[in-house]
Amino acid sequence: MKVRHLVAAAATGLLLSPAVFAATSAPASCSALQTQFDKEVLKTTSAEANKARGLRAEGAKLCSQGKSTEGIKKLDAAIKMLGSAHAS
Repeated sequence: MKVRHLVAAAATGLLLSPAVFAATSAPASCSALQTQFDKEVLKTTSAEANKARGLRAEGAKLCSQGKSTEGIKKLDAAIKMLGSAHAS
């Protein structure tokens, strides 16, 4: 009976480990999102590119002012505007 409990506990741990890893993965940083935007804007054909550049500038300014959460939101919006599949 003890072996059965051990096997059940090990199986549960293996099944839950991807969820735990996903919940603890690091959030995107200002600099990583700025770099991602800069790479994607070069290959975009989006009509919204100029508006996206404005959002990127706002996001960068907020990040430099220490307002990372707000800056990341702006940068995410700019990347999504380019048609990226980025998710925060």
